[in-house]
Amino acid sequence: MSDVVRVESLKSDLGVSRTVSLPRQELEEGWVRAEIERVALSTNNMTYAVYGDALGYWNLFPAVDADHGCIPVWGFAHVTESRVAEIAEGTRVFGYFPLSNELVMQPTGITTRSFVDGAAHRTGTPKVYNIYEIKPEPASPRSDSFVSIFRPLFIASYTAADFLRERNYFGAGQIVISSASSKTAYGVAHCIADDTSAVKIGLTSARNLDFVRQIGCYDQVVEYGDLASIDLGVPTLYVDLAADPELRHRVHEHFGDDLVYDCLVGSTQGVQLPDPAAPDETLSGPQPEFFFAAMQVDAYKAAGQARAFMERYERDELTFTERVADLGNPWMRLEEHDGLSAAPSVIAQLHDGTVDPAVGHIFEIRPAGAGG
Repeated sequence: MSDVVRVESLKSDLGVSRTVSLPRQELEEGWVRAEIERVALSTNNMTYAVYGDALGYWNLFPAVDADHGCIPVWGFAHVTESRVAEIAEGTRVFGYFPLSNELVMQPTGITTRSFVDGAAHRTGTPKVYNIYEIKPEPASPRSDSFVSIFRPLFIASYTAADFLRERNYFGAGQIVISSASSKTAYGVAHCIADDTSAVKIGLTSARNLDFVRQIGCYDQVVEYGDLASIDLGVPTLYVDLAADPELRHRVHEHFGDDLVYDCLVGSTQGVQLPDPAAPDETLSGPQPEFFFAAMQVDAYKAAGQARAFMERYERDELTFTERVADLGNPWMRLEEHDGLSAAPSVIAQLHDGTVDPAVGHIFEIRPAGAGG
């Protein structure tokens, strides 16, 4: 029985990762084994790592020791062994996986469209992270790649846009979005592009200015060092994807009383987010409020709007991914890796911010026992 290969990252320095081999788990009644085929790795995954302890992401795929964690990723797998009557071997699923070649799951809540991994260690996080959608075979591997990259990112962009739109952007006349080159950031800008009530301003690094201007999602693009050039006297909403505490203080100091809301969506800089229970007394203006996509989705479910939401979401997601993947003028090109050997170096680039924003990293993982 071949080993399971898994990539684990050092919690105290997320840019440092290792590859470990684990014995394959014997399958018990009520469990299935899935061989992971194709997953994506982006700054979104580093956000999961930053929140690993605070929000329970490290619990989903327990690491060998407490000093390490397995960064969750999104992608596709096939069930290759089943001890569950309702789930046939060969079933293809999309969902949340470890950076590994296989995952053993305990399906519950089984329908013709999905199931939930009900394993005890999967509790404590929102249900959306434990759902596995049953999928047909793909029209092309390329379409799978874009779904793996953008489904978790665009759902955050889309629900954040919903959250802000429903609140009339807190009365803002301009919306400043940090880490403007990140996929989640320009997803938000794309989702609110048709709303002319507020100017959309992308904040980015000098090296990413050309890329952010080229995609055309923002009304203005400003380098971090030129933050002070953004107009004052206008009610301003800050949508923070960087989570950089120094930048946050500069934003608050510059806009002062004009800052109407600080919406903290992610952490592309790989830093721990502020503790809501411990307000930053040195920060002028409103304290940052963390936006959690899963909570917005759960709110739609609680209101009986889940189906309507998913119908419009899937329609709009398709429009977005078609634009991103437009062969004539793509916003992103795919870089496909054979196996997991390149994962530690990509994680390091994501952690230190040197990854090319125009590249989407896909890992085609060989089935367990395939060798190589």
